[in-house]
Amino acid sequence: MTVKFMSTEWIRLVGKQWDTHPEIQKDLRNFNATWEYYIEDRPDIPHVMLFCKAGKVIFAGPSDGRRRDFIMWTSMENWKKILSGEISGKAALMTRRLKFKGSMMTAMKYMTPFNIHLNILGEIPVDFDI
Repeated sequence: MTVKFMSTEWIRLVGKQWDTHPEIQKDLRNFNATWEYYIEDRPDIPHVMLFCKAGKVIFAGPSDGRRRDFIMWTSMENWKKILSGEISGKAALMTRRLKFKGSMMTAMKYMTPFNIHLNILGEIPVDFDI
């Protein structure tokens, strides 16, 4: 079953998948943050977000206006490359294919869970025809 990319259903599945990864739970056990995602060249698609507390996702859904620690966005073409694994998360960040707003120092400190996080985004079967 596929879900529409960047939909509420998609981000909720991302949150459920996140909570099954023991490495994220271990590495982020003392970490709280909120992420927002959107598609740069599709302003008609609402932003979605995850809120992680002590390594567990406690909210996954539409962006609700709360403070975001990290915002990530790129074009639909680049999202497809990141989700397929054609471009690694680190490479996407370093080449600015994936735009990022937030503490780069924190992102670098948690690069392993960050890469797992981006891999999780690609684990959900999606329909990019949105």
